[in-house]
Amino acid sequence: MKYLSKMIDQLILDNIPRNYLVSSMNKNDRYLSVINKISNELDIAVDSICNNPDIKYVALPVLDKLGKIIDSVPNEYILLHSYGLIDKIDSNKIGTEITINQIRDLISFTQISAHKNKKIVIINDASKMNKEASAALLKTLEEVSSNCTFILIADSYKNIDETIQSRCQIINLEVNSSQDYGNYKEFFYLNHSFLKSIKSDYNIDSLIDETVKQIEDLLSSSIDPIDTSFLWIKSPPKMILEIVSLYVIYVAKNIISSNTKISIANQNLKKLNYIYGLIPSIRQNINMNINSKYILNNLAIELAS
Repeated sequence: MKYLSKMIDQLILDNIPRNYLVSSMNKNDRYLSVINKISNELDIAVDSICNNPDIKYVALPVLDKLGKIIDSVPNEYILLHSYGLIDKIDSNKIGTEITINQIRDLISFTQISAHKNKKIVIINDASKMNKEASAALLKTLEEVSSNCTFILIADSYKNIDETIQSRCQIINLEVNSSQDYGNYKEFFYLNHSFLKSIKSDYNIDSLIDETVKQIEDLLSSSIDPIDTSFLWIKSPPKMILEIVSLYVIYVAKNIISSNTKISIANQNLKKLNYIYGLIPSIRQNINMNINSKYILNNLAIELAS
């Protein structure tokens, strides 16, 4: 994906308190866009931003063995966690939601005078706030009197409570990519650039190749969907879902741009469109730790039907 630099330039860091909601499905590039903007505007080194006394970073909590919040998950680990590649940092568990206690800590931060002229709050993956945290944040956005700018980062503004949306300027960094790609793997990495940088650490190339072969065999009804889902459950289900989801888009793009007979194209597109429509609820169920084997069974059956 590409981002227009002029879009992030809408984020103004001056002496006026402002609220922003920065959205993009690319969790890595959206975060880097915000961090680089802060670094350039306030002359703070990128690697020291989250430790700066005038900047508060909030994300999913890191929990110790007693369940106590000891930190917020750094962006790199948010990415690894979102793909199902990790569920812990060292021996500490990653929480499932941003809690009201984290927002209360944030509120205390806003009430302390800035070391310099301005304070900034970054809430990364803000859609992970639970209802109590969202309500507390809304009250803070309404009442904060200090020179503090709030920057919420999320996949989509639609995933954030409407009352919070209404108090933020929405900056959508995502634009349609016009980059060329020769095959599915290139297309996948265009949309998941972070995974390309760590592909050798997690054997991602092989996982893509194997999963694509299984998808194609399912679509041609040449393998058993139950056997396939048995193999899928041995891999991170979130990664399997990302590969399937993007493969559906990839095939649909190729059908539309090819000279395939219209009757065949319509038939295939109808099936792919139906499967793609299932993806959001499947992703939600996997994130909620609902029986992944049952979910992947159903997905494989739909591909083979």
